[in-house]
Amino acid sequence: MDEGSSPDTLRLRRADRSVWIGVHQRPEEDVDLAECAARGIPVVRRHNPGGAVYQDEGSFCFSAVFRREATFRRLGIGEPDELYARVGAAIVAACAEFGVAAEVSPVNDVTVGGRKIYGSAQVEWYGAFAHSGSFLVDTDVEAMARTLRPSALKFADKGVRDVRGRVVTLRALLGRPVSVAEAAEVVARHVARAFDAALVPEPVRPHEAALADELWRRKYGRREWTFGARGDRRTAVATKARSGVVTLRASLEGGVLGEVAVTGDFLLPDAAALERWTREARGRTPQEAAARVGTGRLPADLREALVRLLRELERSDGRA
Repeated sequence: MDEGSSPDTLRLRRADRSVWIGVHQRPEEDVDLAECAARGIPVVRRHNPGGAVYQDEGSFCFSAVFRREATFRRLGIGEPDELYARVGAAIVAACAEFGVAAEVSPVNDVTVGGRKIYGSAQVEWYGAFAHSGSFLVDTDVEAMARTLRPSALKFADKGVRDVRGRVVTLRALLGRPVSVAEAAEVVARHVARAFDAALVPEPVRPHEAALADELWRRKYGRREWTFGARGDRRTAVATKARSGVVTLRASLEGGVLGEVAVTGDFLLPDAAALERWTREARGRTPQEAAARVGTGRLPADLREALVRLLRELERSDGRA
């Protein structure tokens, strides 16, 4: 998309049962890896942020991929987060076609009676932008509950204790079977309206399929992409931001930060901004690193969370 070899695209897809973690997450913290291994359920890290999701043929996903500047200008969007509400309203309208009264639950969910039926995440890549969403039609919620193990912080403000109490499917709401293809068609129509766009059906183009195969071989299919390095001995502190859980891992020797990493299911379209801050934080005191938080393109809720965590890390070092 950034290179101009593909047109603006709304991509619809379904997956065999699998677990997809956000780009900033640690699988051992958010997924029951033993359960997944026993049931042959693959775990794969996505390129975009957000939390771990379980998918099967009872759900579907979409990605609206487009050139950021031209599309935002045409839609009158100033900040990327504005797109969550715009697409969320389209999902609410799609639910209404099925007689379901849903509402947008900031930042990135759509809920029915407080239970999540849809979630989204987005990421920018140079001049390109991707907004992705996942809709639960007839998903196996029991399998979802067995494979995912979100932290208590994630549900701290939701009024529920586990996945079963947090999500709901379209079939459960209607009390009857519903076709995933039908639901996907309705959602796609409303999402297209949200983008003020006309949809033209096309297959995946040959150069796109070739690139997907290449990326699977050298990146997404490799264990180190999903699971990363082992033996992390950094101190970890966590907090809940508006868009999700944020965990700061850092070594602190002589009051100076060594290796620094930020993980969690928070929303951050510009991953490079976080990479820049973690590089700049190394070799600084927590106070100095906190002062650098506001110098980049980090969202306000993530900036506030990092400052809190740096203070907590400093206090924990003082107690050690």
